[in-house]
Amino acid sequence: MRGSRTRSIIAAAIAAALLPSLAMAQETAAGGTTTSLDKVEVTGSRIKRTDVETVDPIQLFTAEDLSKQGYATLYDALSNLSVNTGIFIGEENTNNFNANAQALNLRGFGPGYTLVLLNGKRMPLMPKPAGNISGNIINLAMIPSSAVERVEVLTGGASAIYGSDAVAGVVNVILKDDIDETTFKYRYGDTVHGGGRSDNFTVSSGFSHGDTHLSYGLEWDKREPIRGNQREWFSDPSKSPDPDYRGAEQVMSFWDRGAPGGWGLLDLGSRCDALGYEAVRPGWAGPGSEKYCGDNIFDTYTVRNGRERLFGFANLTHDFGAHRLQANLMSSRSKADAGLYRYSYGVDYDVLEDANDLDSEWYGSRQVWRSFRDFETPTSNQHFNETSHVFSTSLSGPLGRLDYNIGYTYGTYRYTDSVVRFDDQTMMGLLFGEKGTDWAQPWAPDRWLTVSRDSLDANLLPGGLDYFGAITPEMLASAARTSVGKGRSTSQSLSADISGEMLQLPAGPLNFAAVLEVSHDTYSFLTDQATVDGEIYGWSGIRGQGRRNRYAGGGELAIPLASADSAIGQVDAKVAARYDFYDDASSVGGASTYQVGLTWKPIDALMFRVSRATSFRAPDMHVMFAERSSSYTSATDFLTCVQTEGIKAGESWQGCGEKYGTGSIRQYSEGDPDLREETGYTNSIGMVAQLGKHHSFTLDGFRIYLEDQVGVIGAYTVVQYAAECQLGFNAAGETVDINSPKCREMLSRVTRNNKDRVTSAITSPFNTGMRQQDGFDFTWNSRYEGTPYGDFAFRFGYTHILKTLERYLPEDEVTDIRDAQWNNEFRTRSYGTISWALDRFNANLHINRLGSSPERWADTYKRMPAWTTANLSLGWRFGDALWAGLSVANLLDRKPNMVDSEKWWPYADISKYNPAGREYFLTLEYKLK
Repeated sequence: MRGSRTRSIIAAAIAAALLPSLAMAQETAAGGTTTSLDKVEVTGSRIKRTDVETVDPIQLFTAEDLSKQGYATLYDALSNLSVNTGIFIGEENTNNFNANAQALNLRGFGPGYTLVLLNGKRMPLMPKPAGNISGNIINLAMIPSSAVERVEVLTGGASAIYGSDAVAGVVNVILKDDIDETTFKYRYGDTVHGGGRSDNFTVSSGFSHGDTHLSYGLEWDKREPIRGNQREWFSDPSKSPDPDYRGAEQVMSFWDRGAPGGWGLLDLGSRCDALGYEAVRPGWAGPGSEKYCGDNIFDTYTVRNGRERLFGFANLTHDFGAHRLQANLMSSRSKADAGLYRYSYGVDYDVLEDANDLDSEWYGSRQVWRSFRDFETPTSNQHFNETSHVFSTSLSGPLGRLDYNIGYTYGTYRYTDSVVRFDDQTMMGLLFGEKGTDWAQPWAPDRWLTVSRDSLDANLLPGGLDYFGAITPEMLASAARTSVGKGRSTSQSLSADISGEMLQLPAGPLNFAAVLEVSHDTYSFLTDQATVDGEIYGWSGIRGQGRRNRYAGGGELAIPLASADSAIGQVDAKVAARYDFYDDASSVGGASTYQVGLTWKPIDALMFRVSRATSFRAPDMHVMFAERSSSYTSATDFLTCVQTEGIKAGESWQGCGEKYGTGSIRQYSEGDPDLREETGYTNSIGMVAQLGKHHSFTLDGFRIYLEDQVGVIGAYTVVQYAAECQLGFNAAGETVDINSPKCREMLSRVTRNNKDRVTSAITSPFNTGMRQQDGFDFTWNSRYEGTPYGDFAFRFGYTHILKTLERYLPEDEVTDIRDAQWNNEFRTRSYGTISWALDRFNANLHINRLGSSPERWADTYKRMPAWTTANLSLGWRFGDALWAGLSVANLLDRKPNMVDSEKWWPYADISKYNPAGREYFLTLEYKLK
């Protein structure tokens, strides 16, 4: 009696706000009806249960929920979730390693720190890594929207259940497996500003025969590109907010490299008009008549790739009494083109009486430079061919009082990219003649040449080819090479798990799950050797290949500590542990993780939860196995800047980047097989509440911590560190010891030529970084069904980052980078979806808000305002068979935030803000029963 009274007192303190829920529960009890719910496995646990809300914060989105958002693809919908605070630079910036990929970046830790599963199993990674020394990602562009039943998003670490990579969260894509009707669907899409037309056709069906059921489907998707001159706000250079950047872009120029400062413009103005170019005198050149040729070059860029994709999926189940055999297959084929910048070729040369005699008479130093249109040489498109297959099968059923599941998964991903570029030596021969006779390369591998005077015309221009005249593909065919990168990855896993009730405790059954896993993963990505060796001008390649085996065992307990009718209400604990052993070249060896969590339900409508889960991430295979490769990059020559400008210790280096850029330099990189695993944890505390019949919310605070994070010091930083060592002080004015281990290392990584210009830098990965993020997630759901005015629903999600602590090098201080100017992560994100259905009509309004963000190029710290877009979708059912819909994405046609500091094309940060503008989709769906 006393226990009951105590629990009533506790409940009364909370019940006022939740009174309608309690009333509903009492009515159900009075009516004497009981609903039996099937137990299901929820992401973040291997124990089947009826409760959707557990100690792990999980956001669940059905296919219907995703379609209500009004986006065309699965990636578009998931990338706009509030927890996806980081950005992923993919097809909107085609001059990068992931120019045809789509990946999530939960919490801004990076795409590789979010584990993406397909039906709870790992998928093969995209073979091409995200950089010279970088990880591989899961490409969501290879998952068809038509195959998706639902998506479960766990918003914290879960290595104790899934092992490596589950640091910032887990995204589990569940495919359809119970289709029992034939559906044809066609969707037509287009943008109001041109480009981007899309056509999508899907057919899905399924049938049963006895104890066997088969579901299957096909999806064909084709999309035209959006080009860099198809939006009014970035169509040509006149759109730049800075008048100094509104002139036609340089496409053909001739330079006196012996002039003061090393760059003296020589006149090409008379050659421009005949080629369809504009003669331009740049403002920075000051008074004078010398001009280069300019043009609007934006037509070759794409801000969204053209592509054609074909998907197929099938799911087969067969029941043997209480046992089930299940098999599913998903296959994807994609062809795409990314529009690149206009490819250019340039070369510096000293003019000597005899190219092979450095002491012969010197006539000057020159540079010729030209970019090419596709009709001159087809070099502005990168082509992609990708194919992936994922097959899995499992046998499950009861084993006495327990349930078992034995599963096997095999996935493979094949990838090829190609682009036309020039063989450097062949192009030099076309321009100057025979190497060793007409020209020489005495400072190789530096590309600065010596050319004999009699190999040039009177203006010291190349005599072998009229480089500033009309060019045809045939003229350059002997130098054209197709640079090809080919990759393949595989992923195999065999797992066996068992779960069920272990014993009966006073508060209820003690449930458990145990799992054993064996996996074998491989990857290779091989760019042709000529590209990797630097024989191809202006393009770079990477090579690497490796394999790893992983063995894992884990267990999980769901422990009832107090029953629902106890004095304090229901209390449950979760305890999970896992051990992963890596049989590869890394220094990981074994990695142990655990999770301890607690939930408390003082009343049925309210739950509090708290959890601590450790996590780890094994080094990416490419980070370990990358062969020595190179790429082109640029840096700032701080050493020359400080010495030339006479900058003293403590004075600002801010202006060095404007005048002392290195230009294009080689960045050499290679992997390190001795890397350790990254380790960390997630702490979370939150609550779940049901408010009456119609409303519910979740509120969860989190801290995600990671140490020994693998990082790469890029060429820019290496060059800066080397400069600080030689100068004896750093950019902050602090003293630097040139004899320190760090200085000896950094100085050995930078190469300068005989003219004291930086020509290359060496980078490599290492375990060094630390990152911690604190914040909270809030979700709200409301639903009114059966009203005289139809059914209404509202869904809202909000994420707020409170702080993000980071340390890059061990000697660096830990700093809060949440508001740093260079940090491209949003500190707040939110969305809301309002739905209304009345008879045959339905309408949905989805609003997405990106919080304020720093201006990346501003001279002083500034923030851009929040950016809000709205999507509207309408549908009408003409009968049981036919449905038609209209969706409009970016209903108000919002342009990206335009600020004065975005001087360069596309005059906005389109890595954050979608540049497509308003886009509409018309859909017809027909069902055969």
